[in-house]
Amino acid sequence: PLVHLVRNSLDHGIESREDRLAAGKPEAGQLELNAYHQSGNIIIEIIDDGKGLATEAIRSKAIERGVITVDETLMDKEVHELIFRPGFSTAEKVTGLSGRGVGMDVVRRNINELGGHIELYSQEGAGTRIVIRLPLTLAILDGQLIRLNESTFIVPLVNIIESIPIKSAQINRVAGGHDVFSLRNEYIPVVRMHALFNVPESDQLWQEGLMVIVESEGHTVGLVVDELMSQQQVVIKSMETNYLKVDGVAGATILGDGRVSLILDIGDLVKMAGVKSYFDAVKQSRDASGSDRAA
Repeated sequence: PLVHLVRNSLDHGIESREDRLAAGKPEAGQLELNAYHQSGNIIIEIIDDGKGLATEAIRSKAIERGVITVDETLMDKEVHELIFRPGFSTAEKVTGLSGRGVGMDVVRRNINELGGHIELYSQEGAGTRIVIRLPLTLAILDGQLIRLNESTFIVPLVNIIESIPIKSAQINRVAGGHDVFSLRNEYIPVVRMHALFNVPESDQLWQEGLMVIVESEGHTVGLVVDELMSQQQVVIKSMETNYLKVDGVAGATILGDGRVSLILDIGDLVKMAGVKSYFDAVKQSRDASGSDRAA
């Protein structure tokens, strides 16, 4: 699927030099590939700055093929989704790069079979962005092992910013019942991991414990843990396939000693600990302050 989408962007998306210059664009087109982890998924993006999808051409072709009726009203995004219909194409000619029978319907089917889905965003004249979301079960993850009492969990390395020692005196409670930690003139919401996963706190937690500063979807929080252990690559097993969906858990893995360790979903942890409501309250307070100043 990825090869087909890249070929389509190069062949049908990016215009000729002459057309780009006439449209006031740089002579050379740009194709960007991104891949990153987000809330239990692997995200792959294919972005081009080409001509985008021709909405009216797709609508006309769909009417011509009887996919939709003349008087049927669809939003632009719904029209763009029509290209995923079997056998649907607006390509005027077959080339060596694309248009040789493997359509977008096959691309979507292959991605769905992997347990993922594909989304398409396009603006005529400006370009197209295609987003593929795949479950973490397909991935090998770089993880940081952490200890909560006698239990071991794994934090994806991509989410970790830093780790620092903590003392209970450094934790303050604010309105709404949220704990915060002052870090370089910034207040970081604290997630008490032991309480969240019903694990007893060790006696030495607030003398020898650590706070792991993590980030997810623009939110920075601190996870209180007993100990940082090793870093290692782990093969992710799906919780939903083998058990059921567990809040705050992206999957599981089997460690070298045969023990099962849960892989944390940082985005889920933020919501579970009520920290998102804290961020929302802070944002509303800032917005209100801005309105007062403006008045």
